[in-house]
Amino acid sequence: MATAASVGTAFEKIGVHLECSICTDKYKKPKVLDCLHSFCVECLVKYHDGSYQGAKKIPCPECRQETILPESGIHGLKTNFHLAGLIEEFELQEKVACSVDSKLLCETCDEDNEALYHCLNCEKNICMTCRKAHLRFPVSANHEVPTLDEIRQGKVGVARTNDECKCHNHKDGLKQFYCKTCDELICQGCTVVGHPTATHDITAIGTASREYRESLKKDLPALGRDIQGLELSLQDTIEAKKIVQYNMVKARKGVQDRAAKVMAKVRCEEKRLLDEITTQQREQNKGLDEHEKTLSNMLQRKRHSLETGKEVASGASDSDFLSLYPVISKDLKKVSSQYLPQYHYKLWYLRFKKSQTACVIDLGEVEQEGDKWELQHEFGKQGRGAGEFKVARGIAAAAEPNEIAVADWKNKRVVICNNRGQTKSSIPIVANDVVAVSNQWVCANPSKVMVYHRDTKPARDFVTLPESEVGKTGLLTSVAVMPNGNIIVGEKKRKVLTELNPKNGEIIHTMSVKIRPAYLSVLSNGWIVISDDEEGLVQIVEVSDGNAVTVCVIKPTIGGKPVKCCSGVCSNSLGIYLAVIKGNLNTGHIHHYNSAGQFVSCVAQGLYRPCGITFTAHGQQLAVADLYSVKIYHKV
Repeated sequence: MATAASVGTAFEKIGVHLECSICTDKYKKPKVLDCLHSFCVECLVKYHDGSYQGAKKIPCPECRQETILPESGIHGLKTNFHLAGLIEEFELQEKVACSVDSKLLCETCDEDNEALYHCLNCEKNICMTCRKAHLRFPVSANHEVPTLDEIRQGKVGVARTNDECKCHNHKDGLKQFYCKTCDELICQGCTVVGHPTATHDITAIGTASREYRESLKKDLPALGRDIQGLELSLQDTIEAKKIVQYNMVKARKGVQDRAAKVMAKVRCEEKRLLDEITTQQREQNKGLDEHEKTLSNMLQRKRHSLETGKEVASGASDSDFLSLYPVISKDLKKVSSQYLPQYHYKLWYLRFKKSQTACVIDLGEVEQEGDKWELQHEFGKQGRGAGEFKVARGIAAAAEPNEIAVADWKNKRVVICNNRGQTKSSIPIVANDVVAVSNQWVCANPSKVMVYHRDTKPARDFVTLPESEVGKTGLLTSVAVMPNGNIIVGEKKRKVLTELNPKNGEIIHTMSVKIRPAYLSVLSNGWIVISDDEEGLVQIVEVSDGNAVTVCVIKPTIGGKPVKCCSGVCSNSLGIYLAVIKGNLNTGHIHHYNSAGQFVSCVAQGLYRPCGITFTAHGQQLAVADLYSVKIYHKV
């Protein structure tokens, strides 16, 4: 059983979230701004009069978004009755629950009797004797007087004493209707004067609340996806800052090593270069800091809107909800229209280029260029023998020991080799794709998923359809692993993704997609990147709720013209790497995109006919199944 001390500590932690950020005290008659941040009415009055007196709009003290004030000023802003009700509920619970270890005395008599009840209308703790008398008096006979235990257990809520249900234009009028034309709660009298039904769209509170709740619930998931996208972009930016720092250190070392070989007469040139690097570092970090701040603010802003929308949509009373709905709806449209700001990722990389002559003071130049990779080595050729491939379509990598698995489609085998291309073993199956999961190889056979141990011994296999549908499946062309370890399989013909339990093959979700899932990759947040090898398109989808919802579409180009086809795709903390083909053979490129689908750079060109791609186990190399060979690239 919780003690008063432990309960009190819990209430202290909860109470922080019910405090006005201006006065750091509990909200008192909170007013809500267009950005959905709330503040005490008096705090806003002082804020307005102190810095923005006479202004018709004020920036939010929290996020700086501006709110246009009504004619009546701060007092005319909508009161957040939902938040006010939560505070009343909290204060009651705090008062009663924290007394669990102590005796509360009756507040209406002088007998020192223990209080066992609480009158919600009078807001007093009373004893059993006073309760009986309380309910006998006509003036208090209808008061709600629950036991303190009922309040502690959360069985009884605060009796609402707010006047939000009373019409301020008609005496004794209760707000029982909602005017859609004016976005306002009204009473029966208002439907005659002020909001005539002939020209205003009037509906009952319950009906309007249900309709708008459903509307809001449909719009909120899109904002959730925006937040996930911002989180990924923020992750990209943080990673970019690390790379900038790494490259700055590397560039500095290059300058210093070069300068150490030259006589004292080159010190002036050394200083010039180091100063240039420092300037570039300052400029790039400034840009990245600003981009990070922009993304963080946008993320915080959208998170706040999402949480507020969810909270009000699910927990507010009808009148509370409808009172806040216009503000929430307006805010939702505003934040949903805010697009992800772009950043020139080519500015990430700074390198030191040595001078070709060592006999002059000129040490070299500081260069800025994009993500640069080069071919480290290549193995394999066309054929059916050892070390040969006949359509190397899929590729995967695993560690300890470092191995590469190549789905050699026409030779009906999956070849297991080391990073240098020396064949170690093979699995005699037809496989369109392969991926490493834990200590196993998972292969996408055209008709089923087949799992093998690292030593190539069979482990299990399973189909991607219910038993009654087996035999009707199309072509399984791709396989990937979700962050939670589940397997995702792409079926090209039916345009379907199937999520499977890796231990028993249980079908978790089957999801239709808009393009052919020829190749798949999974981002760190669970979004799936789908590459269509027939239309030259890439789609990023969110599948957390069992449905594939499009987040963005990538339409790769080479020389300003759409590519003929997209093929293999993989991802890491820096974004998405995609194999694309311009047209004929030897026109393959590897493109780098950030996690929002924005082009970063071309990291490789001149590939024969690239298919599957993957990072090696340590992540420093990019392995490409190039139809008849495997090419290994590393970052310069």
